[in-house]
Amino acid sequence: MINQSIDEVEANYKGLVIGNQGKNFCVGANIAMMLMEAQDDNIFELDMVITQFHKAMLKIKYSSRPVVAAPFNMTLGGGAEVCLPAAKIQASTETYMGLVEAGVGLIPGGGGAKELYVKTLKSMPKNVEFDLQKVANNVFESIATAKVSTSGEEARENNFLNFADGISINPDHLIHDAKQAALALYEEGYTAPAKTKIPVVGETGYAALLLGAESMRLTGFISDHDMVIAKKLAFVLAGGLVPFGTEVDEQYILNLEKEAFLSLIQMPKSQQRMQNMLVKGKPLRN
Repeated sequence: MINQSIDEVEANYKGLVIGNQGKNFCVGANIAMMLMEAQDDNIFELDMVITQFHKAMLKIKYSSRPVVAAPFNMTLGGGAEVCLPAAKIQASTETYMGLVEAGVGLIPGGGGAKELYVKTLKSMPKNVEFDLQKVANNVFESIATAKVSTSGEEARENNFLNFADGISINPDHLIHDAKQAALALYEEGYTAPAKTKIPVVGETGYAALLLGAESMRLTGFISDHDMVIAKKLAFVLAGGLVPFGTEVDEQYILNLEKEAFLSLIQMPKSQQRMQNMLVKGKPLRN
């Protein structure tokens, strides 16, 4: 639907609003289907699904027409990943947004880690030196602890929303406000963002992230399997074992993310977490 909609919008419309009027915006991907595929060893199939997801998210990001996401209530995992690459987010006051994949033994698989990192970088003041490691630490902590905002304003504090994103007080006006935001962007002469390289913390940053995670494990704050997930996430956010400050392509980070996701979903402890979430509706601390 995303692919077809954006093709249609680029040909005939001024912009696109991604929204709905269900109970929640989106509580994430179908983990029952993913668990089934993983248990059947259909890793090739999961690989293909993630690749398609990545392509759809990049299509949202680089659409020549503005795409505005209108999240409300629960906007978790894949739901948050659909919002992050949009030209603008028009969120409801009641928006509970977070990348919660660690709770089911995984890391974000649809470019969420990369987009949250990029969005946090973009919110840094221009022409002012800032600590790249602190940015990586914040994003790492947010994802590793499956932090969820309790409101639209808190989503802004957690960097899921930035200064350009809007918040609608009245939920009945959300779609209308998002539509007005899309039209306003079009009238301002919206152009797709240029593809730029992303500075990463590399090898030294990876070590610093692991140090933080290890201290959490030793104090009993996270379990051994949480540590396994944290290591994979740290590797993705650090951009692998490259020198500090190296600028890398978006696709390179997406490839690291896919690799980490596929290795985690094959682990028995991650599968136990997914199963527990499906059966009992709450995270398992194994």
